[in-house]
Amino acid sequence: MSGAMAGAARHAPWGSIGLLFLAHFVVDSQVSFLAPLLPLLSQKFSLSLGTAGILVSLLSFFVAGSQPLTAIVTDRWPRLPWLAIGLIGSSFFLTAVGWLPTYAAVAAAIPIGGVLAGLAHPDMASRAGALSNQHRSLSVSFFVAGGRLGFAFGPLIALLIVKWWGMEWLWIYILVNVVAVTGILRGLPKPKAASGESKSIFRGLGAALMAARFPLSILLGVTVSRAIVTVNMQGLLPTLYVERGLGLWQGGIANSVLLVFGMAGVMAGGALADRFGKRRLIAWGVVIGLISLIGFLWSTSALAMVFIALLGFGLYLPMGVGMALAQDFLPDHRGFASSLTLGVSWGLASFSVIPISWVAENIGLLQTFKVLPVALVAGLVFAYFLPEEEKK
Repeated sequence: MSGAMAGAARHAPWGSIGLLFLAHFVVDSQVSFLAPLLPLLSQKFSLSLGTAGILVSLLSFFVAGSQPLTAIVTDRWPRLPWLAIGLIGSSFFLTAVGWLPTYAAVAAAIPIGGVLAGLAHPDMASRAGALSNQHRSLSVSFFVAGGRLGFAFGPLIALLIVKWWGMEWLWIYILVNVVAVTGILRGLPKPKAASGESKSIFRGLGAALMAARFPLSILLGVTVSRAIVTVNMQGLLPTLYVERGLGLWQGGIANSVLLVFGMAGVMAGGALADRFGKRRLIAWGVVIGLISLIGFLWSTSALAMVFIALLGFGLYLPMGVGMALAQDFLPDHRGFASSLTLGVSWGLASFSVIPISWVAENIGLLQTFKVLPVALVAGLVFAYFLPEEEKK
């Protein structure tokens, strides 16, 4: 059995998986530039924590909330260069936060950059899901892992650029996108042209959503619950460390630890899903995340980093598996299916940042974060009602 599994893994489309891993790394690394720079932007523009938190919410909402619409577009016209447009366009607007002179200009650039980053995601996810039916969980999970690694190292990349040259030099990351897009478009297989049936994509999508409405709703409940914790931890963890007097670099490192172990969780989920089942993997991830979050919130600073690592692993263990499960529910609309788990859930969860940051102005972020375990308890309840998978 193990020999058969090893043989199957050898025949996975690793070249294309690697290129999609790279694409996701590049786009998500620049999306994560905002979090470590938030204390510097707050100082530059004299912002309160609540006002600064609006920027985090805007970015999360427009990156995620735009994806259902961009997914319909990319599913309908898959041969157009959405990936190149999304990567290079988002890099311009998201790095502009370093040199734009006013808060209003930054608040305007972030939604544009977020939509363009959202444009790239369904295209990449659809390609990952279509690489191999036999290795879909593996392909999608490695694709998602590239984004987690990008989120992990993006804060450090941003801080290094700021330390060496200043925030106004963030634009040099546009050159990284240009180089990456050149290699990706040359190496990736071209997506299949839209079939005649796709011309009625809205009618076909509506029928597919109605047929799968129950399991999709339950899955969305799980992903929103997880995303509430993830969005707030990713967006405000560096600010929490600064608030506690531990420094900007300590906060950036904590964010990177969360996401490096998140990448490990995504990859472990993809490797284990076919053996133990997607439903069980999702529940395990929520349980690990809940225990680790409670440990982090009530631990000493010496143990906090250990719990942050475990929290990242648990939160992201179900991420690629959940996306693959959504694509199982909507096999003819893979881009849209991925937008539900990467887009809709994160868009809805992004609204939680604003009240949390406002309350934190009065009682502190650490105390405010103690409400977050409730979201994972709700996620565990939703996970219980996920349908059992059919035995293959």
